[in-house]
Parts: sequence; structure tokens; C-alpha cells
Amino acid sequence: MRRISRIPVTANSIIVSLFVAIVLSACNFEANNMQQYRHIPSTGWYADSLLLIPVPVSDTIGVYEVSIGLRYTDEYRYRNLWLFATLVAPDGTQTIDTLNCRLADEYGRWYGSGIGATMQQREMYKESLRFPHSGTWHIAIQQGMREECLQGITDVGVKVLRR
Repeated sequence: MRRISRIPVTANSIIVSLFVAIVLSACNFEANNMQQYRHIPSTGWYADSLLLIPVPVSDTIGVYEVSIGLRYTDEYRYRNLWLFATLVAPDGTQTIDTLNCRLADEYGRWYGSGIGATMQQREMYKESLRFPHSGTWHIAIQQGMREECLQGITDVGVKVLRR
């Protein structure tokens, strides 16, 4: 008579397997979808500091939604954040937009979501964008506040989703 050995299934192995499956599914972006953040140094975000994020594009037929992600803390002293966002085509052509990102209401309550002291929110940049040329595009983001160095903005990023 043959004995069949069984691998014991424990609660820990089930939890670990579930966690790995969730992490792997969360990291799955379709082709031409991307999300990338740039960390702002603890010394602050200077007005002349340009954050440059590459956006590789191979699909020139699809329609995309592009948003800017912001992470900030209670150290940020204002209700809004003015940004200059420049879309740079592979041939160097530039389109510059000015965005007014509202971060808090008139009572100082943050609009974003988060845990602890760090809040996060997304601001729509381009709602229906078609990239007319393939190649590496860039999105350059610069703070446009009157203060030379902003404290409390910790990360700025770009999310590109095909609609």
C-alpha cells in the first residue's frame, strides 16, 4: 500500500499566497499605461526645480487620460498648489498648461486621502489625449507658487491610462 504524503496547508501559507497574488495583480499595467512618481527632497521644492517624467508611447490611436499625483503633509501651508505642466513631444514641441490644484477647503481640511500625516490626491491634467507620434514623450512639472521653496510636498507623479 502506497502512502500519499500531504503538504500541510496552514493559515500562514494561505495568507502569504493571497498577499503575493494581490501584489502581482496591482503591479500589472497594460501596454502604454504607466505611473511614475518623483520624490521631492526634504529641503523643499524650489521654484526652479523641474521634475521630468518620461512617457514611452507606442500606441498613437488610443485615447489617454493623464493625471498628476500629489503627496503632501501638514507642513504644506496653503490650500492650493499652482503647477506648470509641460508636455514635450519626441520632436521637442512643447505644450504648457497651468494647473490650480485645490488641496484643502476653506477650513483647512485636506481633500486627498491618506493614512497618518501624508495625504495623496490626483489632479486631472489631460482628459482625452491622443499622442500623434510614437516615441518617448516627457511631462515636465514645476511648482508655480510665489514662495521660492515649498515645504510639505513630498512626491509628484504622473499617471497615464488608456481609456
